[in-house]
Amino acid sequence: MKRPPGLLSPGAHSRNKRQGGAISLLVAISLGLLASLASFYSARSVLVDRLASHNQSQAAQARLAAEAALAWARAELKRQYATHPTPPVWGAGPTTSPCPAAYNVPRWQCATLQPPAHPGLPDAQAQVLAVRDLISSPHVAQLLATAQLKEGTSQARVQAQIFIPAVAPAPSQPNTAAVVLQSCASAANSETKVATTQMAANVCSISSNSSTTCTASAWASVLGNITPQQISAWSEAQASHGLHALSQPARSIYWVDSSATWTQSLGTPEAPVLMVFSGQACAQRCPALAPGVRVVGTVVLQTQCHDDKARAWHAGHIEGQLVVESGLPELQSGSRIEARELAQSPYRLQWPVGMDASQVQRVPGSWREGGP
Repeated sequence: MKRPPGLLSPGAHSRNKRQGGAISLLVAISLGLLASLASFYSARSVLVDRLASHNQSQAAQARLAAEAALAWARAELKRQYATHPTPPVWGAGPTTSPCPAAYNVPRWQCATLQPPAHPGLPDAQAQVLAVRDLISSPHVAQLLATAQLKEGTSQARVQAQIFIPAVAPAPSQPNTAAVVLQSCASAANSETKVATTQMAANVCSISSNSSTTCTASAWASVLGNITPQQISAWSEAQASHGLHALSQPARSIYWVDSSATWTQSLGTPEAPVLMVFSGQACAQRCPALAPGVRVVGTVVLQTQCHDDKARAWHAGHIEGQLVVESGLPELQSGSRIEARELAQSPYRLQWPVGMDASQVQRVPGSWREGGP
């Protein structure tokens, strides 16, 4: 007996039901997997957001700690300079530290300042590196502040520059004569030469030594308010950091305490020097420049208003300027002092107009994030 068309056998009907159940199961499994994946990625997104928020919070804390350390370092230098003209931060001691690679030449001086823990940021460790150029800008310190959280997950760097009263400004219109004295000069014989068109107007125009108090007006007419202590500290810093006549760059400041005759030529028209024979060097009689020695720049004799300390002094060959804190009796035969146009003197530093150079002050526009 034949089945009507379209009527399935019991076996076929059972197979169709099984196939439909398998398909439903696969769909259910797929939907479950999709739901699980969606839940996983949602949880992952929440975790990433939380981590990003945590990292951002830590980065902000590190930056705040670095900025606080920078502000502390500026205040600390201001405090030190208020109590001492040459503060210990630049002297030999525990603060002295190697300079970063960007400043790895002798002209740079670096010192480490360790700020105290910030009460509002107990998990941050901060440090400040003070850097200055001993040739062209010893009066400008660059402060590089670094802060890192104790777990080491975040750190920040900020930096800024400040003016420091390491060297006072030189006069805007200095005395430019070849020889500047506080009394008068006389040559031993006709072989001594003082070559300058301004000699007659300037050599004897400062002040005599008739007063019982030496006012060092010859120094002031050339160096202004720059103090001997500032020049001495500057010279010591250059020498202790490896600068000398043949280094690159060459040393520019010489403070001489020895009474021995000076035998080394110094300076060039492009890089003149400042050389001071101190009151200690001139205690009996100022040391002479040996015959054949050439000094390009400014030479100062701290005779402290005593003409005898410069009597029969030998100048060698000075191209630039001689400054004597007294008269210059009997300039020795063979001396030559020659006024000539030179590059800017090493003690003539750039100071903004109207600035109080006796105070620590920030350099406008110098703040920025990141390292050197």
